[in-house]
Amino acid sequence: MSLESVPVAVMPAGAAAPHGAKLGVVAKLGYGAGQFVESVPTTLINGFFFFYITNVCGLSGSLTGIATFLALLIDAVADPVIGSLSDNLDTRWGRRLPVMAISLLPVAITTALLYAIPNLSGWSLFGYTLVLLIAFRVSLSGFIIPYMSLGAELSDDYDERSKIVAFRVIFVMLATTAATLLGLGVFLAGPKGLLDRAAYFPFSGSSAVLVLIGGIVTLLMSLRTPPRPALTAPSTHALGPRLLREVLEVFRNRSFRLLFTGVLVFFIGLGVVQTLALDGNTYFWGLDTDQIKVVSLSAVGGMLIGLPIAFALIGRIEKRTIVLAGLLVLCIVDATPNLADIAGFIPPGASLREHILIGVGVFTGIVTTMVAIAFQSAMADAVDDHEDKFGTRREGLYFASLSFGGKAATGLGALVAGFLLDAIHFPSQQIAAGKAAVISHAVWRDLGLIVGPVGIAIALISLVFFWQYRLDRAAHAAIQLRLSEKRK
Repeated sequence: MSLESVPVAVMPAGAAAPHGAKLGVVAKLGYGAGQFVESVPTTLINGFFFFYITNVCGLSGSLTGIATFLALLIDAVADPVIGSLSDNLDTRWGRRLPVMAISLLPVAITTALLYAIPNLSGWSLFGYTLVLLIAFRVSLSGFIIPYMSLGAELSDDYDERSKIVAFRVIFVMLATTAATLLGLGVFLAGPKGLLDRAAYFPFSGSSAVLVLIGGIVTLLMSLRTPPRPALTAPSTHALGPRLLREVLEVFRNRSFRLLFTGVLVFFIGLGVVQTLALDGNTYFWGLDTDQIKVVSLSAVGGMLIGLPIAFALIGRIEKRTIVLAGLLVLCIVDATPNLADIAGFIPPGASLREHILIGVGVFTGIVTTMVAIAFQSAMADAVDDHEDKFGTRREGLYFASLSFGGKAATGLGALVAGFLLDAIHFPSQQIAAGKAAVISHAVWRDLGLIVGPVGIAIALISLVFFWQYRLDRAAHAAIQLRLSEKRK
């Protein structure tokens, strides 16, 4: 049975969900728990997977980059389809819950299989990795796109939306901490460290359990918290023509175009940095597994510090201002240590280098928290702007398009990173084969440039687009007033 054939529950004319009211703490916590479904496997993918495939399984950097890019590209194409399906679904369980429920188990299964790669090599390893990544990415999108759309439906209030996103950030911290500790503190903490192939599958299997728990909690919350009802009747047109019409409609909104393009550019640069972060910490900064664990968790500590700061700023500073200032400072701080080390300003000694990276991680976490809350809340505001202009709600398609841009750009960043890693002659295959690998000064320097200034310079270009975004508190209040009259 297709999703569109599920029995529907029609809301009486004039009925209204309490989406303008404050949401209770328990409901916010229940909603936030769903972030485990994304943040736990994302930590596995962004933090460990490239290192695992290249330095443990032996696939070249360029082939790993191609597999990552193709999987994300296919997933990015699937995202608008998922978003449109959930936007036009009308069931007794709402528009989002059925899609989330169907996708949860596949997400958990593919998360467990991420680190169960068989002993293959060359093109066989490439093909297996590609198929696995596609299955993982598409199933994850099936949950996270309606999940993020659900968050935009829970309240119309300009500030309450930021608070809902803030509760999601709490679970980003919890999920990232749990996944990092499972990896670096438990399963990869043995004598072989990050190169212990046998330890990776227990790591991904335990992570899959966390995914299931978080997803089930949010599904149960969704049954108890009524979301906004669909304000327009579900489309009866075939998916292909309907999707094309809806996508073209979304891109007619200037607010969306600016947010989408800014995300696209930012994540290309971030994709380069994240893909090679573990290589950079290990081979550029010379940290061991325990030190990498502390550095990784320092960003989570910064997020914890940043959360009350973000709550204090909600209602006082415009979301656009937080995004612009935060990203600018973030990029400068992240690029500086690598340049300083290459220039010889940082003396040798793993302890000092660890402390520098911890400081950067804490600061990064603080700023990232504020930017993430402001940006995702701004995207929900843009959905209201769209309804005002076009008379339709497109939460699913908006967040699907945002996901599309982020994934396509991250995939392109991983592709660039993989080819750059091979271009500087980084000895990944020798490391995977257990051979003694000598990293020359030139390779060390080039790795530091790629992980730092090169990726950050790309990300900085995104500020040009975020600067032009103009949907502030006053504009949103006017939009809500017009929507209120229309809904009557």
